[in-house]
Amino acid sequence: MIEINQESRVSTILQIMKDVKESPLSVNKYFKEKNVPFGQAQYYLYKKAIEKFGIEGLYDQRRNGNNLKFSDEMKSFVKGLLKHNLSLTSTEVQNTIKNEFKTTISNTVINDFRREHDLIWSVYASVNESEASEMVVALALNSGLIDAITDSIYWCAQKKKESDVFKESELIQKDHQDLRSKGRFTSEYNNQSQVRESRFKPLEEKIENKRFASMNIFSLSRESIMRYMLALFSLPIATANGRVKSVDNPRGNALKYLCGFNYKAATLDKHIRELKYLQISNELIETTAKFWIDFWSRRNGSDNIFTCYYIDGNTKALWSSKPCHKGKVTMLGRVMNCLEQVFIHDGQGHPIYFQTFNGHADLGKNSLGMMDKISQYLKDTTTLGDQITVNRILILDGGGNGVKTLRELSGSGYHFITILDSNQINDRKIKSISEKKRYDFGDAYLVDCTIELEDSNDKGYIFETRTVQVHWDNGRTSVLITNLSEKIFTTDNVVKSYFNRWPAQELNFRDMKSGVNIHRVVGYGKKLVDNITVLEKIERLQRQKNELEWELRDPLDEIRNMEETLQLKITEERIYREKSTIIKGSRRLSEHDMQSLKSIQKEINSIKRKIKKIETDHLKQFTSLKKKKDELARIIDKKKIYSVDVELDQIMTCFKISFANICCYLLDECFNGEKMTLQRLYDVVFDLHGKVKIDGDQRNIIVERNPKQEDVMRKLESAFDVVNSMGVKDLNGRRYNFKLL
Repeated sequence: MIEINQESRVSTILQIMKDVKESPLSVNKYFKEKNVPFGQAQYYLYKKAIEKFGIEGLYDQRRNGNNLKFSDEMKSFVKGLLKHNLSLTSTEVQNTIKNEFKTTISNTVINDFRREHDLIWSVYASVNESEASEMVVALALNSGLIDAITDSIYWCAQKKKESDVFKESELIQKDHQDLRSKGRFTSEYNNQSQVRESRFKPLEEKIENKRFASMNIFSLSRESIMRYMLALFSLPIATANGRVKSVDNPRGNALKYLCGFNYKAATLDKHIRELKYLQISNELIETTAKFWIDFWSRRNGSDNIFTCYYIDGNTKALWSSKPCHKGKVTMLGRVMNCLEQVFIHDGQGHPIYFQTFNGHADLGKNSLGMMDKISQYLKDTTTLGDQITVNRILILDGGGNGVKTLRELSGSGYHFITILDSNQINDRKIKSISEKKRYDFGDAYLVDCTIELEDSNDKGYIFETRTVQVHWDNGRTSVLITNLSEKIFTTDNVVKSYFNRWPAQELNFRDMKSGVNIHRVVGYGKKLVDNITVLEKIERLQRQKNELEWELRDPLDEIRNMEETLQLKITEERIYREKSTIIKGSRRLSEHDMQSLKSIQKEINSIKRKIKKIETDHLKQFTSLKKKKDELARIIDKKKIYSVDVELDQIMTCFKISFANICCYLLDECFNGEKMTLQRLYDVVFDLHGKVKIDGDQRNIIVERNPKQEDVMRKLESAFDVVNSMGVKDLNGRRYNFKLL
């Protein structure tokens, strides 16, 4: 039976090869158009076998036995060899097998074996390039951050894989398979109108037809995902601008020693887009928030019953020709399309939580929702000592001083401190003034009082709150407001808590935004939606316009009749203008026609004066009506607006703020809390070149000393000692050992 099948198989192959040879079609077109039991690549393998061995080369030789060259004994030998020294290349392994077993195993078989047994991830030469920046990677691994992020993504992928949506997506067929080459998208495929139009479609539309089964992330092991996470975490070091596409620049080769594999930009881009399709950003934000809240709470525990959280925004310019949600981009000084991120920082200025919004974000309203979301993770919700509850104080800059925002904060159970603008302050609004006292922490006098503020959105509503006036010795005055009573929080503490923002949070935040490129918008899609704000405004203006027109119905009817007469006179005037000629700036016309023209012009001016007189008699109403019409005409075509996807932007921001936190950890733990900007950290520490040498289970990183900065080098030596004492291991189980030479 086997012989019959063999003969039939060989006969079929020979017949097809004959047909291909005799066909007028090229080999490529023949295999595309004909239904053939094997592919074009196999055809050339068969052709090569016949040329080398004749027809016997087509027979399956497995029936003769002893055809498995890579035996179990060889596999055990290779596994032990590579575990001892992963720096061996596949060619070196091939030569070692040949010397030991007198047989040759192809590099393809060896590479597949290494991939299956996780022995290919770290292909280092005995000595390779490295930098002092590996210290950040070591601290990220030691802190548990990379493990937390990896576990979050791995379990989200597993959960998605078990969902009904995943199973249904397996039935979706691939599109335009004839325009792909070995699974890759060709230029012809990318130029398809359907593909081009869908490029910037919103995520919810794309995900409906997404074949989840084709995504690589579902087949990755936890170790592979961890390596990707380490690569994304290292982007601020491997690129100058934080963009994934910059990984292909020479600087991006740093990934080889930072995460163990020199990923290309296309590979990382594909991976983060798969994360986007998992819609994992909210899960990732909560995971990193929980991690950093726990991490900094353990390191900076306090017995104070008050804990401050700084609320701040970061507005990013969105360069798009489409109308999107707008806000004021401070760094550009203009109102334009933008995304705004609201960050929550702890009392030491570390960013712990954030959310991204389309256009201008209501700082007070959005920060309340964010605080509620993470309240279950906050360590200060526990009690201290004799059941004294820790109170959270939200400190906002001038962006959160609207009365509407203050009312929401007051009714939320949170305490707040913010500053008033000069146009909000009036002596008539101040009452219950206390005596002046000297500020204990600065050069100023303080006055504790109460202020009354009127809500512009709710006419007649008066909001009363505690106010602290700060009269600085240099002549300036600042006015702070809070809902903390004087009995539980003194006047000095109110002022100190607010103005500590600059060294504790504002300076660090500004440094972080530029250091890890948070000010850049990552890729996005857009969805056309109703502009609710404009629709409401159009409805309001239309209603007000109709009310004014009803009130002015008699004058408007009179004006309308006059305008009809006016239009007739203007038409008559045009006839005489066309008959005339202009010579040296003067009109030339017959005497009779000139008299007729002047008569018509008098009548036109008379009608205009009568219309003006009617409008003057109802000046206020007509002025208001004109403004309403002009505003209505301006916004009537703005009923639709594009809402931008923030999924990808939030995913990448998670890695960026985690990098900034790890750098704070580095300075705190290894440099004795020394203050240093991220840019200076890059310049004097991370850019120091070195070598990495694998010695058994030891990863020795030898960094070259900079003789021009001996003071920094002494601090760096101490920092290396601290990291070495932690006993951190890389992804391959080798212990980091930093040296400065």
